[in-house]
Amino acid sequence: MSLALSYPTLRAVIDDADARRCARTLGIPMLGTGGVLLLAKRRGLLPSIAEWLEKLQRAGLWLSDDIVNLLKAQAGE
Repeated sequence: MSLALSYPTLRAVIDDADARRCARTLGIPMLGTGGVLLLAKRRGLLPSIAEWLEKLQRAGLWLSDDIVNLLKAQAGE
């Protein structure tokens, strides 16, 4: 978080709910791993995010069905 405070024009990648609350309180711009995937797809770096969301879930990243569906919808999948 201290690094993110030092570079306010950049976004921190934060998935943990408590850390996100802290970042919000400190005014740190952020996005989660799902947001990174969505950004990569929008920039043409990934053809699909669905496969990567599944890989992350299998690796242990908890993503609710609602978040997965929202990310897929935003990605047009």
